Amino acid sequence: MKYCGIELKGDEARVIGVETKGESYSVITSGVDKFKIKDPSSQQDMQAFAAAFQKFLTAGHFDAIGIKGRMTKGRFAGGSTSFKMEGIIQCMPFSVSIINPATIRSKLKDTELDLAGCKEYQIEALKVVLTMMAMPAV
Repeated sequence: MKYCGIELKGDEARVIGVETKGESYSVITSGVDKFKIKDPSSQQDMQAFAAAFQKFLTAGHFDAIGIKGRMTKGRFAGGSTSFKMEGIIQCMPFSVSIINPATIRSKLKDTELDLAGCKEYQIEALKVVLTMMAMPAV
């Protein structure tokens, strides 16, 4: 199976593609590991983000796509730009799951991460993928 994990942080969508082979996995190198929005108030920039992201997801032929969830209110709430990006991604013609950070922590508490091929800023996106792999198929 091919998975795509996404972490939305500030004005960036950090992505990682992972392919599984039995119990093991490997990072798919696609040349794209993050998407940045220059001006979130510009319709043109938001449309460019949507087009580039959809092209990435289409080319990746992912079986499962997950986004790390963010708090909607309170001290650690996600920013408005990240929620705009999430809305754009969810409106694309792909099945996208929002994975709660508490679920990620509980599923991976005893898991040692294999970070081969993963950049430091992709670790949270990788955790999304590993959580999806640990969850039963729906």
